[in-house]
Amino acid sequence: MNTGLPMILLAALLAMPVGCTRSISDRNLNLVDPAEAVVLVEGRKKLLGLAGTMTGVWVDPRGDRAYREGHIPGAIHLPFQELAVQQQRLRGYDVLIVYGTSVQDDLAAGMSKRLLELRFKDVRTLRGGLRAWTRAGFELETGDPRPDSQP
Repeated sequence: MNTGLPMILLAALLAMPVGCTRSISDRNLNLVDPAEAVVLVEGRKKLLGLAGTMTGVWVDPRGDRAYREGHIPGAIHLPFQELAVQQQRLRGYDVLIVYGTSVQDDLAAGMSKRLLELRFKDVRTLRGGLRAWTRAGFELETGDPRPDSQP
């Protein structure tokens, strides 16, 4: 019996990529400045809101205390650790704008990458986070999440 053919088939199978995993890195992040982000969220609402299309939304992955101390008005509060069980809250939005506290915020980058891994199509990360937001002259809200923004 020829054992060469089964060994070749086995080697070919082992060399094939396994599953449908996607390798997401910082290079996959799409950074937007505050003014661009506002256009993506607010501008689309004005243009597409009448067509019944859900549009852009702010996503705040920080903890409860940080959210209460200041967040972008209208943001969905979705702590990173809740994403696995609460990701359906983000389905149906055209654009997700994730933000953190400052420049190179690991939490915001991690959330953006995880959303891309979960196959959300248009995920953006706010360049500079809330510091850039307030420096650009935009206001923050304080207080607890509204019922529709809680996990």
